[in-house]
Amino acid sequence: MDLNAEEERWAVWTVQARRFASRENYTDAVARMKLVRGAVQEALGEATDPKQRARLERHLARADELLGTLQAKYQAWRSEIAKRRQHTIDQAAEEMARPLPVPAD
Repeated sequence: MDLNAEEERWAVWTVQARRFASRENYTDAVARMKLVRGAVQEALGEATDPKQRARLERHLARADELLGTLQAKYQAWRSEIAKRRQHTIDQAAEEMARPLPVPAD
């Protein structure tokens, strides 16, 4: 396994996740970071060199930290959507009670 090529791939995926998050596409951002974390964990399982393992553990720590941040933003985003949806549902009775506009002749 060429660790440098793998690290470059993880860096690209991490940038993609951050860009997804900047556009409030948290679903794809979280999925991309889970992909990074899984790839790093797999590489860590195969690594035997202590220096390489330490380097991979640092990558894993960064991936876990960013994943946690993205998941928190994702949950906040989803709760905001649920709050707006509930507000619309709560206002439905009031809206239905209003008379329809009278058409102009």
